[in-house]
Amino acid sequence: HGLCILIQLIGLVFCLLGLCIAIPAVTVFGGVIEGEEGLIEKAREEIPVADAETIELVIAGKSVDGDAELYWFKSGNEYQYHRYTPIEFTALGDDKYRFVKTYHPINRGMQICALQWNGVYSFLIDNEKCASLELTYPEVNPVVEVIPVDSVPFVYYSAVMPAEYNFLDA
Repeated sequence: HGLCILIQLIGLVFCLLGLCIAIPAVTVFGGVIEGEEGLIEKAREEIPVADAETIELVIAGKSVDGDAELYWFKSGNEYQYHRYTPIEFTALGDDKYRFVKTYHPINRGMQICALQWNGVYSFLIDNEKCASLELTYPEVNPVVEVIPVDSVPFVYYSAVMPAEYNFLDA
């Protein structure tokens, strides 16, 4: 009878040790990302550049659809090529997030990108010469919406899937 109790105690100790190891692992590896700095650190892990740990990296903007948030990260500086990387997170509240997926946008050239996301489009414009985004919606009589680009970087999330989009110069 004493041997059974000893075996049960040893099993209990191993279970507790397993929990002590598992809880931090969940926090670090599949866990919660906190604040803007946490988002940028996760982006450093995700961006496909050799010097990801040291390259200048900023949040260029975001698109929001419910608790899904698509952050556009801009890497590089005025002397480097800029790479734009959209990364989806789930907003958990209180400036906390969970990583979902990294995307590869359509590079439209001249620091303009588009991404089909959640059935519609998210656009990033980082070109000062682009004055507006023109969206044409597939109606019986097509509706054209012109969105002014007030400052760059500029992120726009289209709530309806456009049939066509154009980037217009000033």
